[in-house]
Amino acid sequence: MNEDMKKCFYLLIFSFLMGMAQKIEIKPTIQITYNANLKLGDSLKKNKNFILIGNSQDFYFGIDNLYLFDSGKYKSKDGIDSKSNNIIFNERVIKINNKTTVFTIAIDSKIRYEESESLKWVLYGETKMINGIKCQMAATNKYGRRWIAYFSKEYPQSLGPYKFNGLPGLIFELYDTRDDYHFIATKVEKNSETFKYNLSSYKLMSKKNYLTARYNMEFTIAGFPDLDEGMRKQTQEIFDKKKKMFNNPLELKPFE
Repeated sequence: MNEDMKKCFYLLIFSFLMGMAQKIEIKPTIQITYNANLKLGDSLKKNKNFILIGNSQDFYFGIDNLYLFDSGKYKSKDGIDSKSNNIIFNERVIKINNKTTVFTIAIDSKIRYEESESLKWVLYGETKMINGIKCQMAATNKYGRRWIAYFSKEYPQSLGPYKFNGLPGLIFELYDTRDDYHFIATKVEKNSETFKYNLSSYKLMSKKNYLTARYNMEFTIAGFPDLDEGMRKQTQEIFDKKKKMFNNPLELKPFE
């Protein structure tokens, strides 16, 4: 085998191993549906359902429509597109082996980042009933917001919406003190169906570069390099209006 053939062989092996490494497999014990009120901008409020599946170590979280795609349960009658930029909050979160991956599609760019961090919760004695379940209060400061959670030890899975986990029980309610993002569990059910997903088609970036790329694709003409000058101006005006609508991200301070 000559040197060129060796290089091709090793490249194929490396590509195969990288693809295998990005195949995610989660064996959940529970599935939670959260209804969320989202204040995405000064004049943009949405009510959406999210799906959380997992166990106390691994989980998947995403808007219900995208969960159908990612889990292979999509049916054409649902009228959604797996790479639609019209889906509100199109980021999904997967945590496996103590590593959290956030991934999305911006225009035609598949991008993701990884991080490993834990939340510092403070537990309080205050309790309240949520859908017939007694829940205890906890709070944390993260991403430029103060978050209030109500969790129940009746469900030992240490899970919650988005990246919020680490409590000694399932989070039934989560909101920031400005009440811009408010999640309430509306359905909790058993789920033992293995969830499989391959992230190899998503380009791995640092969180900083991911946020920059997503911003450029969503709010600038960077994704449309072939527009003429007139169309560039008109298109940027549209993006500027969109930017004003989406000026209140969940992570006000992504690196806090």
